Amino acid sequence: MDQCVRRCDEAVERGRELRAKKSLVALALLLKGTALLNLADCASDCKAAIRALKQSLDEHYHKGTEAILDEAESTMEEMEELEEEAAKHHREKGKELLSQKKYKEAAIQFTKAIKKNALNPRNFSDRAKCRIELNALAEGLEDADKSIELDPTFWKGYLRKGEVQFLMHNYEDAMTTYLDGLKYGPQKTTIYDGIKRCLEQIKMAKDRDERAKDLWEAFKKSSSSQVEKLMMQRDVVTVELKSAKERNANLEQQLSEQISHIERLLSIQNSEPPHFICPISQEVMNDPHFAADGHTYEAEHIRKWLNDGHDTSPMTNEITSSYIATKN
Repeated sequence: MDQCVRRCDEAVERGRELRAKKSLVALALLLKGTALLNLADCASDCKAAIRALKQSLDEHYHKGTEAILDEAESTMEEMEELEEEAAKHHREKGKELLSQKKYKEAAIQFTKAIKKNALNPRNFSDRAKCRIELNALAEGLEDADKSIELDPTFWKGYLRKGEVQFLMHNYEDAMTTYLDGLKYGPQKTTIYDGIKRCLEQIKMAKDRDERAKDLWEAFKKSSSSQVEKLMMQRDVVTVELKSAKERNANLEQQLSEQISHIERLLSIQNSEPPHFICPISQEVMNDPHFAADGHTYEAEHIRKWLNDGHDTSPMTNEITSSYIATKN
């Protein structure tokens, strides 16, 4: 059937290009309308068939075509009645589930109702309520907008939209929406409640702004004294740091001198034969003397060793009864 519809469209277009007889163009449109009627699953599908049949009659009147048109219109009316009944059934079931707070199941029923009747703003409004409760705010906003689009005077569409905007923290937008809805539902307390909530939130936001300003001013006043204290502390730390650097420099100098001395001793040890080095001073001997322990020492250092009361060898630590050093 779909292919038949396409072929009929091609035939109509080609016939008009060739300026064919109107009866032939009308026949192609009749065939198209009949095919669409056979494909129709719902009332909206019948509209395309009826449109094609009317175009056929405009091209060339024929009683048979008129009869088929009457049949198509009757079929559409019957389908509309059936669909309206089905939509009503799903809507009532959805409302029942909504009252039981079964929002997910209720939303499914309202969706089915919309498929049967997409022109009823109440179906979209009620599904918006379900989606709000399910925290599907973006989808709820779409349904609310669709409800208002279908019927700009339907106050509940504005109520649902205001509820979504409020939950999205768009309090001023919600306020505007509620006021628009108030034009069409002046006695609806739910709209007044929404306006009241918006006013409270807007006032709280302004109060928070004022409180924030006060806190900022207090902070600026207190921070100035804090800055002065910090600057004083910084000066003290700077002085201490400078002193520490000076002490560190002195220590580094002393350490450098010690390292130089050690390096010098190592250099001497590495450059002179070991027997030229005094075991006590670890320096090259200028006046070597041979002691009783069999080792040679710098005279000055071995005498000091003996004069200090030592009776042991500086090298072996053995006690000797006689410890006389002679020139080597």
